[in-house]
Amino acid sequence: MTTALVIEDDDDIRRLLEVVLAQAGYTVTAAATGQDGLTALTAEAPDLLLVDVGLPDMEGYEVVRQARAQQNGHIVMLSARSEEADARRGIEAGADEYLTKPFRPRRLREQLAEITARPVSPAER
Repeated sequence: MTTALVIEDDDDIRRLLEVVLAQAGYTVTAAATGQDGLTALTAEAPDLLLVDVGLPDMEGYEVVRQARAQQNGHIVMLSARSEEADARRGIEAGADEYLTKPFRPRRLREQLAEITARPVSPAER
């Protein structure tokens, strides 16, 4: 079974992402803080990790840096910050893709399917 971990502090968005991912066939785990997400990541390496930039305890970029050092699954940052510099920071931190909010659930499922269809090579990290 394909697994996903969502690290998002906004309850409504986190629940929506859980539904979107479940509809796409994922078994979903969720966390509201960066530290809780990193703890969940050590318990099980997900196939897909979705990380918000603005978390209450640490920046999502730092979560991505630490997550990338621990696992080789796909990592997607999802944020309301839409500046090119923000996206570049996310990619440089180790994200495979940087998507912006607001999002349409169906389009997000399509984008995630495209992203996860790409191979992830540990040698490229």
